[in-house]
Amino acid sequence: MVLTIMLIAIVITGSLWLSKKIGNPFHFITDVKPAGRYDVTRASKNLPVLREPKDTLTLDQVAEMRQYFENQDFEALNLILEDFQNDLEIDTGAEFKVHDAFSIFETTLPHYAKLFEAWLDYSPERYAPYLARAHYYYAKGWQSRGHRIAKDTSAEQMSGMRFYFQKSAADAEAALDINPRLLKAYAVQLCIANITGDNGGEVAAIGKALDLYPDSFLIRSTYMWANEPRWGGSYAEMEAIAKEAEAYAQDNPALTSLYGFIYCDQGRRMMRRKKYRQAMAHFNRAISYGDHWSFYKERARCYHYYLKDPGLALEDIEQSIFIRPTRQESYRLRSKIHYKNKDMENALEDLLAAELFKPGDSKTQAWRQWAGKNLMHQGNKVFEADFNQAVEKYNLSISFNPDSAEVYYWRGAAYYRLEQFEPALADIETSIDIDARHFDSYLMMDYILLQTKEWDKIIGYWDRYIELGPDHDRAYLERAGTYYHQKKYAKSLKDLKSACDLGNAEGCKRYAKYNLNFARKSAL
Repeated sequence: MVLTIMLIAIVITGSLWLSKKIGNPFHFITDVKPAGRYDVTRASKNLPVLREPKDTLTLDQVAEMRQYFENQDFEALNLILEDFQNDLEIDTGAEFKVHDAFSIFETTLPHYAKLFEAWLDYSPERYAPYLARAHYYYAKGWQSRGHRIAKDTSAEQMSGMRFYFQKSAADAEAALDINPRLLKAYAVQLCIANITGDNGGEVAAIGKALDLYPDSFLIRSTYMWANEPRWGGSYAEMEAIAKEAEAYAQDNPALTSLYGFIYCDQGRRMMRRKKYRQAMAHFNRAISYGDHWSFYKERARCYHYYLKDPGLALEDIEQSIFIRPTRQESYRLRSKIHYKNKDMENALEDLLAAELFKPGDSKTQAWRQWAGKNLMHQGNKVFEADFNQAVEKYNLSISFNPDSAEVYYWRGAAYYRLEQFEPALADIETSIDIDARHFDSYLMMDYILLQTKEWDKIIGYWDRYIELGPDHDRAYLERAGTYYHQKKYAKSLKDLKSACDLGNAEGCKRYAKYNLNFARKSAL
């Protein structure tokens, strides 16, 4: 809960930039015609184009709702979610709040399973816990499957996906039994039907949702995603979906941007083919149909990863977040851009925001670990030249990745070289707490405790390590040295023999020498 409270403070202080809207969205070439592209031909002229963000949750609202859940304040959660749903049933414009509120639970944290059970025990007659858990199981299904293409996905992974998707679909259906107007439940059903190849289920879900909310952008954009070529659909089918939505565009101008999805997907494909200028042309065409957060996010990706333009990358990702300030992938990308620009404070703030939206996300965790390791390596490069500078790098590394035993070891080693033995000891203890098998940390602990000749403590640490790794030859060698300092020669000799038996050459050398000395003393 401390982390959640910290996140609330961080996101509130970081909210000022949300009020800034970026200027000209078309800041790249538009005259490149990608080879073999699909062009929209059926769109009517003079369609309304949305350039304003939709009303959705704020970062502190997300933090508050997650805190309610983790504190098991289920009545507060039920009321908030029901209020959002009631607003949607009056005005479809509230769909983003409903979508983002339930998406809070689209995570895979193991301890959430028991929290959902407690929520259902508290209010089995309310739809909110069922629909929230449907999102949890949906995320678990994707976690089981992975994100590789089908031919690179094992039968076991597919089986795990189906298991969790069945649970998700059952919870969505249970929620609909209580309230059949739950747009988000139909969206879950649509996604599962699409991924599992259930065409009938897909058609049924979209039909029921559009009967209730014909001007919904979110259900239609989900249907567009479900008909992308990678899912067996086509751009022609996507255009037909966008064309049908035109009838409601005056009430909901965001629907015009559905045409942009066709160009955005082509832009992604061009990036994979390393045709970056053509990808940019596609993203610009997508944006011409309206401001959707993903159009700017994808263009920012192209600037950041491939065209190496951090200024325009930052401009685009900030526009993406301005349009939709509840997408964790946008904060993760902006964190990377800030990091590239050496703006560590904002990089860390965006990393924490990404984790707030989707705690435990594997991609965010991978970025956290990469950044932490990179900063640690920067510290290692200056280690011998400037220990204080190395400590500064290790401090940053720990801010990004506080669960790394290795960086605590290196900072402890730097403190040791600075003869700051108290913080060195604290860091090495932390390193061992994180990874009880990190050998170098035990070795550094030996060096630190050697300063005060705390032999019993040193022996205790080596006992702990050898219990975990009884086949580690160097550990026996080090413990033998400590026993030697204590003048416990028999125990020292025994450990030297163990080290030798495990193939340690130094152990064999010392064992032969000390054993000979003992034999001579015994002969006398």
